[in-house]
Amino acid sequence: MRSIGLGLFFLYCSVSAFSQTKTPAIFRWQDKMASKHLYKYVKRDTLIATDKALLHITYNNDPSKPYLLLLHGMGANARTNWSSQIKPLSKEFNLILPDLIYFGESTSSSNNYSVEFQVEQIHHALLKLGITGKINVIGFSYGGLVAAMYNQLYQPDVNKLIILDGPVKFFSGHMADSLADMVGVKGLNNVIVPTTIDEFDGMIKAVMSRSFPITKRMKRKILHYFFAPTKVTRDKQMNYLIEHQKKYQNYNYNLDKTNTLLIWGEKDGAVPVSVGKELHKAFPTTTQLLLFKKAKHDVHFREYKKVNKAVINFIKQ
Repeated sequence: MRSIGLGLFFLYCSVSAFSQTKTPAIFRWQDKMASKHLYKYVKRDTLIATDKALLHITYNNDPSKPYLLLLHGMGANARTNWSSQIKPLSKEFNLILPDLIYFGESTSSSNNYSVEFQVEQIHHALLKLGITGKINVIGFSYGGLVAAMYNQLYQPDVNKLIILDGPVKFFSGHMADSLADMVGVKGLNNVIVPTTIDEFDGMIKAVMSRSFPITKRMKRKILHYFFAPTKVTRDKQMNYLIEHQKKYQNYNYNLDKTNTLLIWGEKDGAVPVSVGKELHKAFPTTTQLLLFKKAKHDVHFREYKKVNKAVINFIKQ
């Protein structure tokens, strides 16, 4: 039952750029529950103005605990993406949960869709919060690339790095199109932000390792209220990554300097396990690779207990 609940929770809440006055009550309730869960364990909530953005960040500041910056995936906000990690990880770390720019409540008028921009503004915000010194960084999917870029730009400030199913270095536009084609969808953009029921079904096939019941009517509601409002922005972000893929493939992200845990679902249909394996092969002395045979692009939902334990042990060892 928990897997079904997490699947529905993931879908209902995964995109938060919507109008509260028009969204059906069930979706508002889901987001309210996500917020309630977050604020039970992470007490400080703020909007930080940097030079080019306004970032929504929730965090703790217990001087006895190390910091852990959690960077969510494309389409999600922080409280939804990390719903299965917040309680256990908050016992060990000061969690820092920003909504990435153009997601959730974080905004910018710059129209800068580079990964470097995300990282620079987050780093600026942390300094304004008085968070200095070494922190640990974890990122899922697109957030995994942001986490790697954080290590590229600010490696002296990073203690340990964790990447979950991230399109880092060895991911390409050709690979993305091939993966989309395997689930019957034209282009990865339409897997990330589907516009039709067929594309919605393709997304589920690519990213969710367990099926759950959902009617066509509910699918239409999700498409209309959650995915449609974000389509233009997500396309711009994805197109930027593809257009600049050579640059992102040429970075080494300082993975030769930072102890890094790579966590992957072996059946991932969005960012294949080959990316994680190639990263480990390229940086064998500084990376560890943890694979989950039955997981897809949902490893931190499906295998949340094992993932949480692995993250805690890795950072504390």
